[in-house]
Amino acid sequence: MLEFNNISKSFSGVEVLHQVSFKLENAKIIALVGENGAGKSTLMKILCGILPEYQGEIYMKGNCINLRNPRDAEQEGISMIHQELNLIPDLSVGENIFLGREPIGTLGRINFKQLFNHSDLILKEFDFPYHSKMKVRNLPVGWQQMVEVAKALQVKANLLVMDEPTSALSNHEIRLLFQRMKLLKSRGKTIIFISHRLREVFEIADEIAVLRDGFFVGKFAKNDITREKLISLMIGHDVPEISLSDSKKKDSTPVLKLNNLSVNIPGDLILSNIQFTLNRGHILGIAGLLGSGRTELLKFLYGEIKCPYQGQLEYKNRKWLPRSASDSIKNKIVYLSEDRKTEGIFPDHHVQFNSSISFLGQLSKAGFIREKQERKSVITKFDELKVRRHSLGQKIPTLSGGNQQKVLLSRILLLNPDLLLLDEPTRGIDVGAKEEIYQLIYKLSERGASIIMTSSEIPELLRICGRIVVLSQGKQTAILNASKTNPQEILNFAFKQD
Repeated sequence: MLEFNNISKSFSGVEVLHQVSFKLENAKIIALVGENGAGKSTLMKILCGILPEYQGEIYMKGNCINLRNPRDAEQEGISMIHQELNLIPDLSVGENIFLGREPIGTLGRINFKQLFNHSDLILKEFDFPYHSKMKVRNLPVGWQQMVEVAKALQVKANLLVMDEPTSALSNHEIRLLFQRMKLLKSRGKTIIFISHRLREVFEIADEIAVLRDGFFVGKFAKNDITREKLISLMIGHDVPEISLSDSKKKDSTPVLKLNNLSVNIPGDLILSNIQFTLNRGHILGIAGLLGSGRTELLKFLYGEIKCPYQGQLEYKNRKWLPRSASDSIKNKIVYLSEDRKTEGIFPDHHVQFNSSISFLGQLSKAGFIREKQERKSVITKFDELKVRRHSLGQKIPTLSGGNQQKVLLSRILLLNPDLLLLDEPTRGIDVGAKEEIYQLIYKLSERGASIIMTSSEIPELLRICGRIVVLSQGKQTAILNASKTNPQEILNFAFKQD
């Protein structure tokens, strides 16, 4: 159905794709894997007309196609779900789904009744809990991703590209998405599926294509390659296994105490019965389904969500009232958002600015920034985190998603924090970068930093954390020892209701 023939692409004179050539058959799900920066998204943007200038040819069903823009790609039956959400937040769910394809009624006006009715029917297949008239900005990130999926499926594409579509979805939503993907395949559709979650790759894909550093490594039937072999092909070397455990940490100095904490979060969610103690150098995981209150709890502790609370909240043995992000930073509390695009990066600025912005107060003298010290501090953290960049002056959107995440990690590490609140720190990160972040978290805890992290991947929490707090609909249902529990028990508590 599709053939890439010697595809090469350069940015500012730097070649990022090197004569990539391979073929895809019809009615299959093909996983495209590789580390961040391997060229996966770039190749797919070429296929979808987003990057019209490149070398080489693309053939569909034997015909060479020239895609100048995404509209051309749609006319060829190609649609893409982007890794970063591509929605208009001030429009409704239904308006986003039918954007550019609105049903037209009499006098050339949009038939909104038909638009919303059709949108509700589409979203019903995903058990979507909101009305299609709701504005997208009011939805949680996971449900915004489901709107993106529904929007792409409306194009009636024969070839559907999914770039990290599950990164913000719960396990239940992923099951629904995979069911939909299998249905589309049975109807003769071809799907290119990009994911860093190898468990998902081996579950849903028929074939796996591998890119590394812009080169095509090979394409394999799923049953012809092992997970270990796939990882080594992706990163070019074996991944060292490390054991992250709190077993060596004997420090019992409490850093954060929550005793029967209850918070009325704006938007109807109520956090209740939150109770745990986090000691110095320990790692605490927060598990729960989408909408359970994981993100809201971290944002409240950071001062991002300002509202009164009941119960006891102590930080370093003193009563703690989260007032603002700046106040938390002064007290060496930092927060990493799960929503990198809208709550993390400054897209119009370069990578140095994005790294040093929270640290500038410590780099200032008499109102002037010590630029040499700023540059030196940023470079040190970038080298430590292995941030791939061409220069400190390049705009941050030109980096891969994983390297953008590392820039944000460098921002909080420059502050030398005592308490880190990490919301999905490995979301959209490749296997190699995940291992680097795991090791970073472990080193920080060894140095005495206390860490609270959320993750949609239960195996990740079991590997990294000493204890795991489980939330369900805002209520703490369990606190478990990671070495003595399992995914099934955690899920049982995550689904527990009053």
